[in-house]
Amino acid sequence: MSLLSPVTRGPRATFARDFPRDPALDALVDAFEAGDYATVRDEAPRLAERADDPDVQKAALELRARLEPDPLAKSILIGSALLLAFLVVWFYTHRVHGP
Repeated sequence: MSLLSPVTRGPRATFARDFPRDPALDALVDAFEAGDYATVRDEAPRLAERADDPDVQKAALELRARLEPDPLAKSILIGSALLLAFLVVWFYTHRVHGP
């Protein structure tokens, strides 16, 4: 079992080292490492549905989940946008006009 990625010729992603050896799953990991996230987004759920091995199903779903944005980052982005909107409204409604 090689821990080298055929795509990057370097070590396989750390999270994927414990994945079961399966040709379809290996192809998805290679696509992930190559930055082909559209393929991973489309094919991972299909692989999870058709795979007989529960470990392959779990690994495919985990690979797909790694493409989702971090919930904390989304919350911080939304909070920042709301704060900016509040400050803009506050500035325009509480302006002090000159002497």
